[in-house]
Order: sequence, then C-alpha cells, then structure tokens
Amino acid sequence: MTSSRPASAFTLRQGLPGGWHVCDATNRILAGVGHNAHRAWAFPFNTPRGVNTVQEYAFDHPFHNGLFVGQGNVRQGGRMANFWAVHADFRQATNPAMNDLGHLRYDRDPQAAATPDGARFTYRTTWLAVDGTPMLDEERIWIVRDLGDATLVEIASAKTAAYGEVECGVTKFGSIGARVQPQLLPMCGGQVVALDGADVRRGLADEVAAGRACDAVAYEAEIPRLGRAGLCLVIAGNTASPDRRGPWFLRDYGMAMFNPTMRDAVRIADAATWSVALRCFAYDGAITPERFAAWQRAAQ
Repeated sequence: MTSSRPASAFTLRQGLPGGWHVCDATNRILAGVGHNAHRAWAFPFNTPRGVNTVQEYAFDHPFHNGLFVGQGNVRQGGRMANFWAVHADFRQATNPAMNDLGHLRYDRDPQAAATPDGARFTYRTTWLAVDGTPMLDEERIWIVRDLGDATLVEIASAKTAAYGEVECGVTKFGSIGARVQPQLLPMCGGQVVALDGADVRRGLADEVAAGRACDAVAYEAEIPRLGRAGLCLVIAGNTASPDRRGPWFLRDYGMAMFNPTMRDAVRIADAATWSVALRCFAYDGAITPERFAAWQRAAQ
C-alpha cells in the first residue's frame, strides 16, 4: 500500500555538499543519494523499521557502492574504457577491469527535490575516455519512495551515443545493482531468494538464481536483535531487450547486479539511447509472491 503522508512530510537533509538523505517527518531516513568525483550512488537504503540493506564501501571492492551503476568494456571511436572500477589498485595491476579507466564529468549540478512520497534526483554526466575524449552522455534518475510496507529506490540510467556509435561489450562488469549489507548474506545466516511466479527458491546464489531467469531476486536474513529484513531487486526496464527476468550476476558475498552485457554486447547507434532501470525494495519480514506483487503495483 502506498504512503498517505502529506506532501510536506519528506525533506532532503544535507550536511556538506555532495549528497542528501531523504527523511520523513520523524527524521527516519529512507535512503541517501549522493556523489563524489567518481560516481553517484545510494546509501544507506533502509527498511521501514530502519534496517540498512546495502554496503557503501566493501573491503574487497571499494568501488561496489551501495546501489550503483557501472559498465566495463565501453568502446567508442576506436577507444576502450572501463567505468566499473573507479581507481587503480596496485594489488591487481594486471586485472583488465583495473586498467583503461574512464571517468565521469557532471554536466551540471544534480537536481534534487522532495516529492509527496519521497524524493527524486537527476544526474547528467559525460563519460570520458582515458584521454578525456567524450564517449557518451548519461542521464541517471533516482526515485526514493515510501511504500508503507517497503522502501523503494528505483534507478534509471539512460546512455546516449552523443559522440558516435557506442558498444558496451560482453563483460561481467555491469550494469546496475547493489552491494548487499553483510548481515543479509549467507555468511551471517542469510539466504539468496529467487521469485519465479508462485515459486520461491531459497539458498545460495548459485543454487537459486545466478545465471537463471526469475522475476526478482532478494537477499534476506533473520538479523540478531533487529529481526528479519531483506533487499529485493527487480528489472524495471531495458531498451536493448524485452527480457525482464535476467541476466543476473549474483554472489554470496553480496554482489547483486542486473547485467544485460553478461552474454551479449549492447550497441548504441549514433544519437540513440540505451536505457536500463532497476527497482529495489528494502523490506522487513519475509518476502512472499503476494508482498512482491503488491510492491510492484505500488511502484507503478
């Protein structure tokens, strides 16, 4: 069910410039959205009871940032750049994903505004090759909403080939998703969940969802002292394919990505746009097909 709070109930609270926290009238934080010189991401992402569901900087991969967008193997005008890792790592000097690193430039200040049931953020960036040459333009929209039974963050990324044809080559390093909070992971007693119609599969990532088609995926756990909570991801759009059931790249350590470039390259014709979108639900209790269906209706 959707929130019935009045339009004035949500505010954007900001400390230093660079990010906002979406708060309700009680100062409960729904989510934060912000950026640094490398990318924009969402953190925290809280359930209605205030349990955070994402990890901002993983020890092993510090460029896995909450809810985020990234893409490796981007080619344009004879150049190739990676927009997955955001800085070099001396420990992995030969790792292709850590080399040929592109970077982003913000076209203008992000737009941020409270809405009747949350907030909306718009980022416009140019993706630059290693030598600083523009490769594509992106508009990224974040929508944060209080659905009552869950918190929603919907991310939409529209990449436009404004400087000539672009190819996003086959890679496991893409495209839109989350790094999940450790307390929801199998190492702490959590489960990966796949929703497939009325069927609910629970277990490890490779057992239930990795590389398999399904309607939605989730990470869920009974957290000591906090109770059961989870994070659910569902594909909301992909102009490169009508498929809304994958491909998913999932790991027990908490990498959860919708990756359209897992098996096939995505080619963006000159002046055309490739758009992807992901809905993310932070929830308390256990996910069921009925609850998921209600969230989907409320998110429309």
